[in-house]
Amino acid sequence: MEPLIRAALREDRAWEDAAGRALFSKEPAKGKIVFKGQRAVLCGEWAVKEAFRCLNSRVRVRFLAKEGALAARGAVVAQVKGRARAVLAGERTALNFLGLMSGIATRTREFVDAARRSRSSFCISDTRKTHPLLRGLEKYAVKVGGGSPHRMDLASLAMAKDNHLAVLRRVRGREWPRFLRASIRRWRRRGLESEVEVQSLAQLEAVAGCGPDWIMLDNMPLGALRAATVFLRQFDPRIKIEVSGGVTLEDIPYLARLPIDRVSAGAIVHSAPFADFSLELH
Repeated sequence: MEPLIRAALREDRAWEDAAGRALFSKEPAKGKIVFKGQRAVLCGEWAVKEAFRCLNSRVRVRFLAKEGALAARGAVVAQVKGRARAVLAGERTALNFLGLMSGIATRTREFVDAARRSRSSFCISDTRKTHPLLRGLEKYAVKVGGGSPHRMDLASLAMAKDNHLAVLRRVRGREWPRFLRASIRRWRRRGLESEVEVQSLAQLEAVAGCGPDWIMLDNMPLGALRAATVFLRQFDPRIKIEVSGGVTLEDIPYLARLPIDRVSAGAIVHSAPFADFSLELH
């Protein structure tokens, strides 16, 4: 991730910091990173260290809490020491990464905790609704928060979504299930898991008959979800079930009563609030 950190520093023109270059040369500075919010799951230690290291390898950052630990309001999470110019130039970039990643980890932990309280066995996953070029660190934050990151990209899981099926039905007509079934077999021979998205009970039987590894029940009403999971467990218990589409924290207790394997929620990434940290120097 070093190129990403350097790109963020270039965006901020950190090596051209007008105030820092005018006021300081080799003067030292030291201080602490303080959490200013209510509660956060700490995530992004390596990004903070890398941001300062890129500017000056002698800047020292010592975190006082482990990655994944809970931080309360006013907690001192790290100590920073080094040349003032480098510390000041890297401050905002370092805190931006820390705030973004800790926010995602915190939101993920809320979903994971809700599932555990409901005594469910499914995992909490993200989606591909990530910020461009930040997917790697955002999925890392999901993992730190206790989630199970979904596919990283289009090549790591063979997933046929609604638009794939729409085009397939138009091109192949009534023969579309045969083509989908043959593709699933080819993917399996290549060692790729397969997943197919369905949005109604009417689609479900035809897709289940193709034998995918996963079926995603997307944006289905809660009543239809129950009927779909009952059908799938009876039809072929080997097919794993994912629920997705606008899942909220309030939905988790209900979903915990269904026999599903994974719940994916884009909101744990794209709607996670920024965790508020500040650097206090002296």
